[in-house]
Amino acid sequence: MISIVKLRCLLKLQRENKIPTKPRFNFVTDTAYDFLLEYGYSKFPISPFKVLEDLSEFVSCMPWSEAKKALKSSDPFHLMETGAEARTIRLRDTGMYLMVYDDVHFNSDHRIGWTIMHEIGHIVLGHLTDFEQTALNRGGLTKKGYEVLEIEAHYFAAEVMMPTALLKYFQAIEIEEISLLFGVSEEAARKKYKRVFQVDYMPRHSCEDKLIRNFFDFLENDLDRTIYNNIYGTWGIPNKNSYTKICRKCPECLTYISDRDADYCPYCGAEIDKRPAYKNMFHRLGDLQKFAKLPGVSHPDLLTKTITLPGGDKVERLRFCHNCLNHEIADDAEYCNICGETLYSTCLNEETRLAINECFCTSCGSESPIHSTYLKAEGRLMRIKDCSACKTYSEEWMQYPYWGFIKMKLYSERSKATDSLRSALIYSNAYIDDNDNVIIYTDTAAAAVCINNEIDTVLQTMSRYDEVEHNSAEVFVADDL
Repeated sequence: MISIVKLRCLLKLQRENKIPTKPRFNFVTDTAYDFLLEYGYSKFPISPFKVLEDLSEFVSCMPWSEAKKALKSSDPFHLMETGAEARTIRLRDTGMYLMVYDDVHFNSDHRIGWTIMHEIGHIVLGHLTDFEQTALNRGGLTKKGYEVLEIEAHYFAAEVMMPTALLKYFQAIEIEEISLLFGVSEEAARKKYKRVFQVDYMPRHSCEDKLIRNFFDFLENDLDRTIYNNIYGTWGIPNKNSYTKICRKCPECLTYISDRDADYCPYCGAEIDKRPAYKNMFHRLGDLQKFAKLPGVSHPDLLTKTITLPGGDKVERLRFCHNCLNHEIADDAEYCNICGETLYSTCLNEETRLAINECFCTSCGSESPIHSTYLKAEGRLMRIKDCSACKTYSEEWMQYPYWGFIKMKLYSERSKATDSLRSALIYSNAYIDDNDNVIIYTDTAAAAVCINNEIDTVLQTMSRYDEVEHNSAEVFVADDL
């Protein structure tokens, strides 16, 4: 498959095309998402400098101060004369793109990064090749034409760095969190927030499932870590004090905590913001730096469903019993009817319902009955992850990168999977080889039987979203080989 950028490089200048009279937002969105998928991006923030590395076969970029020497010019690309933040030209003889950005008047990483992604947008969208009044000579553009191309490049940068198709699924994200997670300025985050969360119509995009598939592992496991690290930066000191409540780290178990109002850790019950006395500020900052550099811990979420209580209140309950995998549970049940495990997270001290993944009350620190269930579940997931049998195939097999996403799709009510299969997949992992053969590991023989009984449903789901035909799979119990 020829890349988007390479295609642009190989195209002859199509001078008969006219600059559109208004921005082509659908075209820009399609191109941005195709670009993300083609280059396999799966983590945020997406660094414009990393993108430049990926495009190095076609694009060369340098700061203005460096370009002065390299190009032997007092004002490369006339940036100072025109007041432009960056400019890109296409060399007629080679088809290469040469980009120069202003590093004299602008030293903000966010500002420079956005400017570079904006220029990449001009390249990928064909602004420098497709039109009669090409951006190779921006002086020949009308004011209206220039504005249209600028809006498209700006929109491209926003959709690559903060894809709407992913962002719209965040339920309670704030502007500051968008800025920290996606590595953009608060101004850019504010504009994106307004577009995504303050509009009445946000249709699905044809690439939506593929984008979620590629970024699923990051969103499930690295989101809090990314926000925390971007708060504390290189030196372990908060960039802004207002950010410290967005994502904190438990001083005892190092769990990342995104609940801004939590006084106690929801996983171990430790007081979060307990501050020891220091002789001076230097000792305090030293400890803060050491603590911020310690790797934090993210925890998997237990599968839940929303139950409406007799009074009308809605609360979270375990969807399946994570101890015995029982799924035949009455809606009003408090405990599993087979093994007796609790199905709700409750603060016994304050007699209130908690979020299902809160093992301790974040207000008073008291332990919830769900804690023992959670510890068992984490242990079983760890057993699958560290399965020694899996490691014996490490040279020929690789962990299937989309397994978490495939399980999520199978958990959906729209899936053909039965509750027996869904519960059997809770503690499972999958591996593939170069020939797309599949091995699935689970932690009990009973779960393996359930998966084998509906293996066609699993393989069909994998083939649909992986775009690779998976025809057969073997199912094993972890460490039984």
